[in-house]
Amino acid sequence: MKKCLMLIIGLLPLPLMAAESHVCQSQAYDYASIGSLRLSDDTVFTCRDIGRVTIPELAKRGWKVTHVAQQTEYTGEVDSDNEVIKVYQEIVVYKD
Repeated sequence: MKKCLMLIIGLLPLPLMAAESHVCQSQAYDYASIGSLRLSDDTVFTCRDIGRVTIPELAKRGWKVTHVAQQTEYTGEVDSDNEVIKVYQEIVVYKD
């Protein structure tokens, strides 16, 4: 019984040591102003449970960027005058 209890107590901290990851997005821009979307140290990302941060700020907090992608979002009817194309940067961050 003692061994079983010690094993359970020993496993309790494991969830506290688990890695954490999030998907973060930059501000979305109209496709016409895509020049504003250039990824830089000043690009601000919104990350759940982290807040609004830049990549250098994430690094200072111990986060690692594992993936960077440019995403496109279509609103309105495709190939119509109401179609709006939005573009934004998306990153996946990871922390041990």
